[in-house]
Amino acid sequence: MADIKELITYFREEAKREREYSKRLEETASKSHNIMLKTLMKAVSLDSLKHALIYEALADLLENPRLVTEQESEEIIKEIERHIEEEREAIEELNKLLKDERIKGNSAAVFLIELMLRDENFHHALLRKLHDAVVKPLVFSESDYWEAVWRDAIWHGAPGG
Repeated sequence: MADIKELITYFREEAKREREYSKRLEETASKSHNIMLKTLMKAVSLDSLKHALIYEALADLLENPRLVTEQESEEIIKEIERHIEEEREAIEELNKLLKDERIKGNSAAVFLIELMLRDENFHHALLRKLHDAVVKPLVFSESDYWEAVWRDAIWHGAPGG
């Protein structure tokens, strides 16, 4: 068990480090007058914040793994499905922009759109994986609960069977 506690401590320290790094990047970005530099530094800062959240989730997961309830899962699945569709639409729009003649000649604009497109593709894949591989299997419905309770019960609710 000590190994788990050590890992939890490591994840918490990494989360702290990422938050500090994010803050420094944000401060650096705020000093710049160049829109491209400012935007990209803020984007990296937000990624560091995202990494901090992931490290914290890892620590929390090791400390207290929880099942998703049926009601919570239904709500989450609906939202994830909506976001999957929104990401798909964003990917289509960004691909259209990359073909736009007004954009093609501007290397900085192409770079930024490609950066967003990469993120949108990643988000789309991540949400699909979350939906298909993580959320659904974590659902522990009330019927699953009663099945588990009664399946192996010796007396099945009555004295002596």
